[in-house]
This record gives sequence, structure tokens and C-alpha cells, in this order.
Amino acid sequence: MLRRSPVLLALVTAGIGFAYVQSVEAVPAFARQYDLQCNVCHTRPPRLNSFGEQFHMMGFQIPSAARPGGLGESIKDKGLAQTILDTLAFRMEGGIFESTKSPHDTESRFVPPEEFTLFVTRPLLPDLSFFVEIEAEPNAVVFEDGRFVTKGEVGLGKEAFFMANLGQVLGLIGAPTMQMGNQTMVGRHGGFNMHGPMLMAGKIDPSTNFSYPTNRQLIAATETEVKAGEVERFPVVPYAFTSKFFGLFKDRDEAEPQLVTDQVMYNTPGAPGADFHAMLNNFLIDHPQVIQLGFLRENEGWNAYAAWRVDFGERDQSAFSVSALINWGFGVAWAPDPTDHDRPSDRRIDRLRYGVAANARWKGLDVYGALIRDQVFDLPSGLGGEFDRTATGLTLALDYLAHEQVMLSTRFDQLWAGGLRDEKQDGSVFSLQVKYFLWQNIAFFARDSVNLRSTVEHNPLREWRNQVVLGIDWDF
Repeated sequence: MLRRSPVLLALVTAGIGFAYVQSVEAVPAFARQYDLQCNVCHTRPPRLNSFGEQFHMMGFQIPSAARPGGLGESIKDKGLAQTILDTLAFRMEGGIFESTKSPHDTESRFVPPEEFTLFVTRPLLPDLSFFVEIEAEPNAVVFEDGRFVTKGEVGLGKEAFFMANLGQVLGLIGAPTMQMGNQTMVGRHGGFNMHGPMLMAGKIDPSTNFSYPTNRQLIAATETEVKAGEVERFPVVPYAFTSKFFGLFKDRDEAEPQLVTDQVMYNTPGAPGADFHAMLNNFLIDHPQVIQLGFLRENEGWNAYAAWRVDFGERDQSAFSVSALINWGFGVAWAPDPTDHDRPSDRRIDRLRYGVAANARWKGLDVYGALIRDQVFDLPSGLGGEFDRTATGLTLALDYLAHEQVMLSTRFDQLWAGGLRDEKQDGSVFSLQVKYFLWQNIAFFARDSVNLRSTVEHNPLREWRNQVVLGIDWDF
């Protein structure tokens, strides 16, 4: 069965094999629901391995272990209290201590963790699941009354969506279907077959299906730092996926700046929208492919995107994938006023994003990177040569599981910035991190990020030399 669908076959086989592994530690919701260890899906959280990628793509379900009766069957078998417990997970992440060196001084301080997240998630039916994050940020950076301030916030987190397998819908209109475990696939055994299409709708992050998933990296983003209502220092983030342009605005009425380091478009941490994705087997080439189409809301505009990933299989503990992306943003930001760059003009801009990413794994080594180029259109004619319309970002990352309890990570970020020529600066940052897992679900980390370029006063991208952070990542 499914002889020519190696990835799907591997998922079913692994699901059957791992379904009997008993968890010996306190682990998050999906692991409890399927009696698995965290490292079944993760090299180390939040980084997914090949099995974890397929598990996510299939709607957080293992077909061979999907309950035909869904949530109702779980309540009947495990009871209401245990089912609720298995639906919840909690994560605390962020710094404990940080030290930042700038040209004139070194600032050292103890800081609380930046994020506390409650996850509510589980399958409702074999072809329907939901996922919700509720997040608390003690020191969130927000824009209020024309200035940046830090304040505590609690609310909906980065993602909140449902995921539905539409295979049965295609079957009802005549497409050939077959069963894999308790899920419906489109196609024929030994020939073309497709898992999905899956509909993911709500507040979503589509980049999980990209070879470089923006939000699933072991070196987490640092925090934006503000002082006297202004941004003093931009966060250290993967530059490939950021806004990249100096001088843009999110809206006209509030005149909130679009920060150069904001993750935007397809690579947003989470935005309202809908994503259709499917895994194709035996289609044109002899390798599994993931096709994505979708749209996202951004500021006062919206995005349409298409992405394609090719998986070259997993053999001898190695795997390799390549992805391509094209993304068009319609009116997603406001250009600066040609006569006053501190204010938005009356012109909303369009943005084109395109690029490639790749991921290679071998045993405990995980290497991934992306090259993404952005271009803006419909700028006011008065800006003329004052605004650079193109920008590019490169991010290369490497994680190495040196020991069962020790993960070494490094990342290089390069930004060739666009935007207002009298403000823009390019950026180059190298980060190194050691993460020690006290238990499977509790880790402490030490990270040092270094600005590889000369410092530039009064520029929040470059007005620092290096930043050391000691922190914690706790899941249960």
C-alpha cells in the first residue's frame, strides 16, 4: 500500500510504532494525546523534524491513530478531565539576564521571560483540528498616541486557526479517493495521490510548510527596546523575512512606523487569512511536493502567495528539501511623505516578495537558510531618488545536537536594506547559542549576538556591538 508514497508511508509506520511509547516526562498537548515523546516530532522544540512536518501538514493527526469518533470518542475513553488536560499545553520563554554593549556603555540587567503562552489544541474529527494560542507578554512593545511604549498585554497569540482536510469534499464531486488510516486521500494506490487539500483558516503562520519555517528556530528573536517613545534598538531576528525598508508606515491615521525588522507578508508570525496546502506524490517528479496557495491580511491591505516545496526523501538519517516563494502584497504599507519623511503620504504601496529556501538534515545536524528579495511599487513621484525600492535578506542557520542534553546553534543574518537613502543602513549579525536541556521539556540557554559592522549612532539597527542573553524555555 502506498509503495510510491515514501513520506506518507513513513508517517503511518512511525505513527503505529510510536503510539506505544510511554512518555516519562511532562510534555505538551500533542505528545500527551498520542502518548509520544517530544523528540518524535522535534529535533528539539520548536524545531520540527521530518515526522513533525508531516504531522503538522496533516492537521496535527497521525492517520493510523486518528479516532473515528473524534473528540467524543476521546471523552468516552479517557473521561472529560483527562481530555481537557490533554488539550492544554503551556510555554514560558525568554531571557533571565541580558547584557548589551554599545559604543558608549554596557547595559546589564535582569529581565523576566518575554512570553507566556497557553496552547489549546486537538483533533475534533479525523479530518478536522483546531489550534489556539493565548499569550501574555509582560513587556510588549506597542505604539500608542504617536510613541512606542512597553506595557503588559494578554490576548490571542500568534496563531488561532482550524485545519480541515478537504479530501472528502473532492470525493463528493467525483475525484477518486482512498483511505489512509482514518483519513481520506485523493488519488489511487501506486499512482498519483494527494493528501489534502488542507484548509488552514483563522490567524495563521503559513511558513511552517516552507523549508525555513520562520517561527520554528532554536535561536529566538530578541526584544525591541524603546526609550523616551522611540525605538532605541531593533531586535535580532532572521533578516531574510523582515520588512527590510526604512521609512514605511503601517497606517496613515496613527502614523505607526513599519519597523525594518518586523516579520511581514508570508513570513508573518501570524495574521488573519486562509491557506490551502496539499502534499502531492507521483506528480511530474518522483519526489513528494507540498503546494501552497493562500491570502493574508496585513495592516490595511492583504497578501496573496504561492509556495512550492520538494522533499527529496529521508534515507540513512538524512533529508533534504528546497522551497520557492512568490508573494504579492496589495496596499500593505504607506510610503513616507516626500516633504516630511516623519509622516506617511497619501499613497499605499504594493510589495513583491520572492525567494528560495533549503533545509538539509543529517543525524544530529540541521542546516537551513533562505534568500528573500523584496520590491515596493507605487511610491509617490516626489520621492524620486530618495527611496531605494529593492531590498534583500539572507539568513543561514545551523543546529547541532552535540549531546542528548546539549544543542549548539548558530545563525548569520545579512540585510541589504532599502527605503529612505538618508536613513537606511545594511546589517550583518552573527549569533551563537548553547541550549542545555535539563529535562526534555525544560531548557536553559546562553546566546551571544554580534554586530559584524561598524556601529552607527542614532540608528537602532547598528547602534550596538554585541548582546548576551541568558534565558529559559519551558514547555509543559
